[in-house]
Amino acid sequence: MNAVAVPSTPTPATAPLPWLGIVAVLLGAIATTLTSRLTSIGLADVRGAVSAGFDEGAWISTAFSAAQMFIGPLAIFLGRAFSPRRVLLVGCVVYGLAEFAIPFAPDLRGLVVLQVIAGLGSGTFIPLTASFILLGLPRKLWPWGLAAYAMNIILGLNVASSLEGWYVEHARWDWIFWQNTVVAIPMFFLYWFGLRHIPIDKEYLRGGDFRGMFVGAIGFTLVFIALDQGDRLDWFNSTFVVGVLAAGLIAIGLFLLHETTLPAPSVDFGLLVRRNVFFCILLITATRFLVTSSNTLVANFLIQVRGLRPLEVGNALLWVALPQLIIAPTVAWLLNRVDARFAIGLGFSIATAGFLLATGITSEWAEGDFKVALLLQAIGETLELTAVIYFFAHHIGPTDGITFGALIQTARLFGGELGTSLLISFTRKAEQYHSNLIGQHVQAGAPLTDARIGTYADAVGALTQGAGSAEARGAGLVAAAVRGQAYTLSILDGFLLASCIGTLAVLIVLCLREPPGVATPPAVPPLPDPAAARRA
Repeated sequence: MNAVAVPSTPTPATAPLPWLGIVAVLLGAIATTLTSRLTSIGLADVRGAVSAGFDEGAWISTAFSAAQMFIGPLAIFLGRAFSPRRVLLVGCVVYGLAEFAIPFAPDLRGLVVLQVIAGLGSGTFIPLTASFILLGLPRKLWPWGLAAYAMNIILGLNVASSLEGWYVEHARWDWIFWQNTVVAIPMFFLYWFGLRHIPIDKEYLRGGDFRGMFVGAIGFTLVFIALDQGDRLDWFNSTFVVGVLAAGLIAIGLFLLHETTLPAPSVDFGLLVRRNVFFCILLITATRFLVTSSNTLVANFLIQVRGLRPLEVGNALLWVALPQLIIAPTVAWLLNRVDARFAIGLGFSIATAGFLLATGITSEWAEGDFKVALLLQAIGETLELTAVIYFFAHHIGPTDGITFGALIQTARLFGGELGTSLLISFTRKAEQYHSNLIGQHVQAGAPLTDARIGTYADAVGALTQGAGSAEARGAGLVAAAVRGQAYTLSILDGFLLASCIGTLAVLIVLCLREPPGVATPPAVPPLPDPAAARRA
């Protein structure tokens, strides 16, 4: 018998040192998350440094995140034309220099401009490093790279409060930005040695659809700005929000229409109609919402009700951040041994249990009371985010890596922004509702109200010199108690909302089917036919 040789398909060349690429993913994800989160927590210190008020200072964090959203679609074009390695190296340099210069900005306008530049540089990290995991690493290392990516998003969000508080109390607020320059230096060398050398695709550079990608980037950015500023400007009662949102939706519509007319579109929208892909995007968005919820709700409660400082708030959030160093490697090990769909469902179930446990909150809770709930949320969120991206990756081909990275970036940013906007609006409306209900039972002249005011007046009677009468101070304390209870109930409602989102995500997981290309057990060979054997 003559053996016939089966030609083997060539495998793509991997990076010379792929583990350096994983470390670069670690640093890139954490640097991006830290920058966006720190400028939100430390916004009061930054506003004071440039003499900005509340309204104009709100654009400081918006400028950075909106620039990230703008560069995300363009990173597809740039990465395919110039290679991810070149784009990431340039982005790393731009990001590091801009972050170093921000504390020297003379006014708010200069600071916002530098924030935009830093956002443009760092906005390349997530889409291109996510594609690097799939295109530059062997398949067996995918779980480890994706676990590093998920770990650092959650780690960066929850360690930011501690870092910002430490900088303000023990160093200078400038280090909120200078720390990113320090991170950018080793990240540059990791990208240099850890990513593949790919020649410039001059043919794609000449024929690529840069104009279409530019229009799409503008559309997504305008919608993001409308979401970010919507709650502050009262949503549809603001002509600015309505105008920006309408312009963004029109630009996105033109982008989609333009891409469908091209013989070779820059974005493969066929990826969106593949099996399970739409569900994966929904699950990534839901995961980002849950991550934002666990971080925002606890921090807001401890600051507004308990009056803690950012450094003290960070002590509670460390129960989400520090366990990532153990959870992420465990998740990576687990994904090589179990069905990713089981891991996704288990992650959402654990996170939902953590949110339900937190609904037992009272106004007396301190940071220690959140430990178990936050630990469950940390385990569940890392497991679900890593597993869903790993499952998503099995639905793409060799040419879809950069499109995959852009989808991850868009879902991540929009999921976080939708989560923040929805939580802020929801808890604000819930607080107003509960305050009205509680206030109906606190009436002037009622015996219980007078007794409570009298109790407060006796407690602070010796401390009212120059601050009004004891009865006035007592009435003020009653009003503060009403606000505290109303805000606590609004946070409880926020945890309930997050648990509902988690439950809905579990139902979506049940709709997932086995990804294409997964090997199935070989069929049992049929028994030999004796009659056929005799004829032979």
